[in-house]
Amino acid sequence: MYPKSDSSSRGIRLRVAPGQQIYRLIGFQKGYNLALWCIFGGSALAFGLGRAEYLDYYRVFCRRNYLSRGHHAAPGECYYFLNGGLEQIGMMLHLYSIIPCCCLVFFQFIPALRQRCLRLHRVNGYASILCMGIALLGGLMSLPGSFGGDVTWMTVATIHSGMVATGLTVAMIHVRNMQIEQHRAWMLRTWIWAFCIITMRAIQMLIVRIVSDDRHIVLRPCAQIMSDGVVPISTIVQKWPDCTQYFSGNNPQQEVLVTASYLGLPIEVNAALSVASGTSASIALLLHILGAEIYVRILPCIILTFPSLEL
Repeated sequence: MYPKSDSSSRGIRLRVAPGQQIYRLIGFQKGYNLALWCIFGGSALAFGLGRAEYLDYYRVFCRRNYLSRGHHAAPGECYYFLNGGLEQIGMMLHLYSIIPCCCLVFFQFIPALRQRCLRLHRVNGYASILCMGIALLGGLMSLPGSFGGDVTWMTVATIHSGMVATGLTVAMIHVRNMQIEQHRAWMLRTWIWAFCIITMRAIQMLIVRIVSDDRHIVLRPCAQIMSDGVVPISTIVQKWPDCTQYFSGNNPQQEVLVTASYLGLPIEVNAALSVASGTSASIALLLHILGAEIYVRILPCIILTFPSLEL
C-alpha cells in the first residue's frame, strides 16, 4: 500500500493556523486561555467602563432629585452616601479605585505584555493591587448604607474582602520568592473571586423578582424614603401615614415598614434589593470559588488528558 498523503493534515494545520495566530499574538499558548480571558477580563473591563460615569459623584452617582436605572446609585442609597460620614467617604474611595482597577486588571493578564514589557507588567500589577486594596477598604466603610445594610450581605461582603486581601497577599509572597507558577495561580484565583460582584448583580436581578411580594418587609426611615426627591410628599404620606410625624418635625427619626417590590416606589425597590443582596452575594461567591478552582486546577488536567478539547 502507498503511504497516506499528509496533505489533509497540512490542510488541518492551515485551517487552525489563523486561530492560533490570534491567541499567540496576544501571548496565549492555549486557545481556552484566550476564551476565558475574553470572558472574565472583558467582563471586568466592560463593568469598569460602564460605570466610569460614576466618577462624577455628585452629578451622576448621587445626583439629587433624580433617579435613572444604570446611571445612578440604587434608590435610597444616597441617603447614606451623601451624609458626609464614613459611608460617603467609603463609597467615594470605593468608586474612585475599583473603576480604574477593572481597567488595569484587563491588561494585567495579557501574556504578551508580561513577556515583552515586564516592567510595565509589574507597575500595572502593583497599581491594580493598590486600587483593589483601597476599594476593599472603601467598600467595608460603606457597607452600613449599601443595599440597606442587610446583615447577610454585610457578612458575605466582609468574608469576600478578607478572601481577596488574603489571596493578593499570598500571591505577592510567592512572587517575592520567585515562585512564578504559584504566584500566577493565586492571582488568577483571587481576581476571579474579586469580580464575583459582577455575577452577583446578575443573580440579584433574578432574585428581586422572586422576593417582590407581600411577605418581605423591611424597616426604613421616612427621611430615606424622601431622600431621592422623586416621590411627592403626598404620595409618601398616603402610602405611609406614620411619616406625617417626620414631615411635621415631631419625629425626625420616624421609621415605617416598607414592602419589597422591584416594580414599586423607589424605596420599595431599595427594600427588594436589600432582601436579595445577601443570597445573591452568597451564590455568586460560591460560583466564583468553584470556577477559580476548576480553571486553576482541573481544566489544565482535562486538557492534558484530552488534547482534542483544546481550542
